Amino acid sequence: MDIGKKVNERRKEIGLSLRELGELSGLTAGFLSQIENDQVSPSLNSLQSIAAALKVPMFYLINNTPSGLVVKANERSKVFFPDSQMGYDLLTPDFSRQMMAIIIRMNPFTKRIAMPLAKSTEQWMHILTGCMQIKIGEEIFTLEPGDTIYYDGDSLVEFGSISEDELVVICSITPPVF
Repeated sequence: MDIGKKVNERRKEIGLSLRELGELSGLTAGFLSQIENDQVSPSLNSLQSIAAALKVPMFYLINNTPSGLVVKANERSKVFFPDSQMGYDLLTPDFSRQMMAIIIRMNPFTKRIAMPLAKSTEQWMHILTGCMQIKIGEEIFTLEPGDTIYYDGDSLVEFGSISEDELVVICSITPPVF
């Protein structure tokens, strides 16, 4: 997937040492070196922390989708994180536009605590399969197939699958910072 190569290139592009990237991301320089040398795969939380420190969307580090107007199903970037039991498919070709769209897939009864993003966003989700519980600020919503929710990304606290079916969600984020 070339995550290590992309982390290394972006780190050097913005003039950071491994130690400086470690301080910004909350990870050790040794662990970052292992990522850059493809000795370990980062968890979802680690990848988000690295992307935020490098000031790029997380998908910048994992995107192998050919640029253009069309994203073919068999060519889009996909990633699954075994530690969090969830995966993402990138539906948009790049990050040069005002929006990005992804498919989120979560195993049954899995939960994701939201991490702060590099910028404020607006987000929209549409449930395809499964049932989702989502906490926005202090409010908790239960969504079923066909339901949608629109919210400020800064107010997302957590979301997760609350059924025995795989949760599949289409999510649109603007600007593309995830």
